Amino acid sequence: MKPIWTVNGAQAWRDAAMGRNDIDKLHSEEWNGPVRRYFGFWNGEDWASNFHAAPFIVDWKEVDGSVTELKFECSEQWFMFRKAWRFDDRKAMDAVMKPGLKPYQYKAIGRSVQGFDEETWDEESSGYMFEALVFKFSQNPELAQRLKDTGDQVLVECSPFDAIWGVKLGKQTKDGRIDDRWKNSDNWNGRNKLGFLLMDVRDILNADTTPFDFQYAPFVRLIPQLDRPAKELYEWVYPKPREEGVIPMGWCAYGPAVDQWWDLVYATAGCTDCYTVLEDSGIEPWKTLRSGDYSKLNAKQVQALMTWLTRRERFGEGTVCESLDKGWLLNLLKRLRDIGRELERNRRAHEITYERAYAMANAFYRNSAEIVNVHRLRNGWIFGFYQPKDDRGWTIPQGGPMPVAVFEDGRVQRLQMPSDEAFRLLDSVVERSIPLPTHAS
Repeated sequence: MKPIWTVNGAQAWRDAAMGRNDIDKLHSEEWNGPVRRYFGFWNGEDWASNFHAAPFIVDWKEVDGSVTELKFECSEQWFMFRKAWRFDDRKAMDAVMKPGLKPYQYKAIGRSVQGFDEETWDEESSGYMFEALVFKFSQNPELAQRLKDTGDQVLVECSPFDAIWGVKLGKQTKDGRIDDRWKNSDNWNGRNKLGFLLMDVRDILNADTTPFDFQYAPFVRLIPQLDRPAKELYEWVYPKPREEGVIPMGWCAYGPAVDQWWDLVYATAGCTDCYTVLEDSGIEPWKTLRSGDYSKLNAKQVQALMTWLTRRERFGEGTVCESLDKGWLLNLLKRLRDIGRELERNRRAHEITYERAYAMANAFYRNSAEIVNVHRLRNGWIFGFYQPKDDRGWTIPQGGPMPVAVFEDGRVQRLQMPSDEAFRLLDSVVERSIPLPTHAS
């Protein structure tokens, strides 16, 4: 997984993956299994804790559109920064960014945020915590590997005090004896929100894909199943009632295929928002489905329509079978596939590869100067150009081209040396002595 540096990048993953793991899934027969292993953590000594030192950088976009590079020492600092931002407490935002503070001091600043509303924070805070975890683990590969190494274990914040982010059970009793009650979710006294969010992040680290593919690829893979002759599709949707796994329901019977569809829809992040998405988009479900024109729908709207159909089926309306039979679901899935292809084309069109950056740097000086070295930034490259020297070997002041920075977002910036901006970029170099490309593309 590539490092995530921006709020937009973290939020794309939030929309695609947050909420996949929760207490309901833990208690389901399919997920829990006969034996479930648990991994407990708490406080800064444990790498999974928000107090654990794990520096990361965020390109923070201000209201005026300017971007400031902010460095955070741990995920707790980001969480409290976002809390202050959410309730428009600029003083607290500045306070939490002061260097040299300890994690417990970030938390104390967060408790004093002015204008705080508990109901709003309870509703939105999981999203900000998810952002913190995406930044933390995408930018710290060693910690990401540790998280992946937990396998399929249930991650548990063993805080004896926290009933929201932890389970309000510690690993030890007050008199120092080992306490293993946290290893059974039936004993928990808290919601373990942090543990489940860590499991969501673990899922995306293991997937190593894009947010769109993570969320929608399982649906797109169903297209060949639905894109079949009508007779075969009818038998797939309406199997014989006596077949194994076929469930009679009202006027028809449905088989494992429809049951798997339900599981897929309800396991996908965003399914709970289907009515809100449809209402906000002004979509009339029946009218849209019957029109057969899905070309203007975005991915969220396609998902909302699929979820709406599935929920009607749950109430005995038979709409999933009807939509399969009439091709509505097939065409919705094809629309999803087209959206994914369009996103990939856009990504490739705007991707600034190293060789493309080299060509852009050369073009900046109209190919009249020679690039002699390259340094890799976390979000781009710095190209050094040859500067002429006099007969004593001294560089002629302002006698040659200055270094050029080419960023992955397409920006090209000439660096005036010396300058604060140039030194800041040079300080953020992550790799030196990169071989020059043999050709520009």
